Amino acid sequence: MADIVLQRDVASLGSLKYLSAASAATAAGSGDSATTTGASIDRFAFSGAGVPNALAAGVVYDATLASGKTLSFGYAVQDSADNSNWSDFQTGTYAVVATGPSGGGAVAGVFEVGVNLGSARRYTRFNYATDLSATGTDTAVGRAVGFLAGFDRLPQ
Repeated sequence: MADIVLQRDVASLGSLKYLSAASAATAAGSGDSATTTGASIDRFAFSGAGVPNALAAGVVYDATLASGKTLSFGYAVQDSADNSNWSDFQTGTYAVVATGPSGGGAVAGVFEVGVNLGSARRYTRFNYATDLSATGTDTAVGRAVGFLAGFDRLPQ
């Protein structure tokens, strides 16, 4: 019976969450290499579902890149016991997620990160940094979203 649930109704096994406000970056200017601080998620606030032990996070992005120039993201998942003092729980250095097409142009996609929250403290947040390799007019916008799952009991 578990196979039917996993194949047909995986959405009932987790919760989609807003993880950050939108960010914008201009190559060698505003927002380039800047960190977007994520929204605090209280892992104990999932009514009747227990505590999520897994996070599939993603930064959904749109960018305009010059030919051969790149867009990269780095990230830090942080945890906190009191929603005030934060520590890095899992981090990733900048990874190239898009390269400008021949002649330059628009690109779009999702930078994905999987996180095992089993040993994380009560509060978590997903921070990310945007880096554009060009020094001209390249731009990017992004927003983080996540799917929290791995509850010790099914959500009601």
